[in-house]
Amino acid sequence: MRDGPGDVLAALLRRVRIGVARFGRVELGAPWGVRLAERDTVSLHLVLDGDLWVDDVPIGVGDLVALHSGGHTLRNDQGAVLVDEPEWPAGEGLSVFRRHGGDGPRTVLLCAELTVEGAARSLLLRALPPLVHLPTGLPHLAALLDALRDEIRERRPATDVVAARLVELVLLQVIRAELARPAESGSWRAALVDARIGRALAAVYGEPARQWTVAGLAKVAGMSRAAFAPRFRELVGEGPGAHLARWRMDLATALLVEQPDLSVAQVAAQVGYGSEFAFSTAFRRATGSPPGRYRTTRLA
Repeated sequence: MRDGPGDVLAALLRRVRIGVARFGRVELGAPWGVRLAERDTVSLHLVLDGDLWVDDVPIGVGDLVALHSGGHTLRNDQGAVLVDEPEWPAGEGLSVFRRHGGDGPRTVLLCAELTVEGAARSLLLRALPPLVHLPTGLPHLAALLDALRDEIRERRPATDVVAARLVELVLLQVIRAELARPAESGSWRAALVDARIGRALAAVYGEPARQWTVAGLAKVAGMSRAAFAPRFRELVGEGPGAHLARWRMDLATALLVEQPDLSVAQVAAQVGYGSEFAFSTAFRRATGSPPGRYRTTRLA
């Protein structure tokens, strides 16, 4: 594993599924202010024209904002009165065109709401701040945004399908661009981009069924066992063994729901447990429910 940061990001992205709940063009006339409700999705907002403040941060034309984990505010001016977000129109499919606000100068946005699911969801979102602000002109992202704008504007056949795929790619580029930024020392972000700890994390995420030991992970990281364990705990927030166990449970909960044809014993084997009994005991301890009941409840 030569490239720690790249490998760990790839390992996490392989364990998530990104979907598009809706997208569209939104026109807002000044004065306007919207309070977004807390939701489990990630929202993207590309400024096509006009003024935008997000959580008291000024956003320029051509800039892209990604939001998650908690309520946020959008408005044309810091003094604008906030109202609750209007309901999305029903029955219009993925692509929605909306107007809101007064008769003043317009702010025009391309907005998308995306779902992020899978075993690595919490780890990936933990690495992103609730507000990601990317300025216009970033390499690789600009071409995708141009293509997305073109699809929404031209409304060619299969626009909903093509635009949805472009939106998914935009979010992937947002994640990659944000994780390339300097990380605060001691943060989870710093663990992901640390060359040595990143190699160990990529190993855990990529081969969860392997019988990893602290010594084995230290060797992957290129560190002594004595130096590796405290450094891992400092950056990740828990020891290597505890993090491996947590990751296995995240994988197991996803597999039980996403692959209902797998038996509990098969799920156990895929996440590194030698016996169904040992897995069931660990799963009950982590979730409060045995694997079979957990699956039945989630699939009901």
